[in-house]
Amino acid sequence: MKIKTLFALLLLAPLISFADVCKTTKPINTDPYIAEIGTRKVTFLAVDFKNNHCWAINETGLTQRHAPYSSFKIPHALIALETGAVKSVDERFEWDQIKYPAKDFWPETWKQSHTLASAFKHSAVWYYKALVPRIKPADYKKWLAKFHYGNQTFTPGSNEFWLNNELQISPVEQVEFIACLLKNRCGVKANNFAAFESAALQETKNGLTLYAKTGAGSIGPNNNDGAFEGWYVGYIKDINGKPVTAFAIYMEAESFAALKDYRKALSLRLLGDLGLWGN
Repeated sequence: MKIKTLFALLLLAPLISFADVCKTTKPINTDPYIAEIGTRKVTFLAVDFKNNHCWAINETGLTQRHAPYSSFKIPHALIALETGAVKSVDERFEWDQIKYPAKDFWPETWKQSHTLASAFKHSAVWYYKALVPRIKPADYKKWLAKFHYGNQTFTPGSNEFWLNNELQISPVEQVEFIACLLKNRCGVKANNFAAFESAALQETKNGLTLYAKTGAGSIGPNNNDGAFEGWYVGYIKDINGKPVTAFAIYMEAESFAALKDYRKALSLRLLGDLGLWGN
């Protein structure tokens, strides 16, 4: 019995912590970026895996939690693969317009059938909502604990918990989670992680490969014409598949348009200026 208890505790133990990820942390001089950042609020963290040195913007905001929105597609895709909710990233779901009717803000790319991979690429929320009945609440609980994913809070059966501020995560926790995946896959099987990476790959440049996911939602409930908050979370590997950096940016802006493209653009500019991505 003691052995079983010890094993259970080991499963839930943090596989990697902030102290492990960031040996030292220094603020980024934001003077070169102030004009383009404008009224946006930015929190950023990146770790250089050569020396585990971290660079940050708004250090006080690094531990503040927010809804992950579609950045949750990173752990969600891994959970779906691990639990067999989908057989592969190519498993196609037909779009059920009755269960998941299109909303005014939906892009055309959402209004069609998708695979796990294409839904990840286009951030089609309905596909990931359709995964919820296929994943047992006990499995969500187990994997959120393994990943030490934020507050690990969700209502069983809910297909909104990553969108409605129930599940929350901080920029530091986002980077810890990514670092855990890169260190030992955080308990994910090698074949499933490889399949995930095939879906998460964004672009390659100068021998470097970028894997990442956006996420965004309105700050005011259902106010899509008002202020928005958003994420860009991911990592970079070198030509040999060795991790270069893990990073997360959290941004608040006066509208979705003000952060839609800029969260990625600023992230890559910062990473480039830090020597972690090719400019």
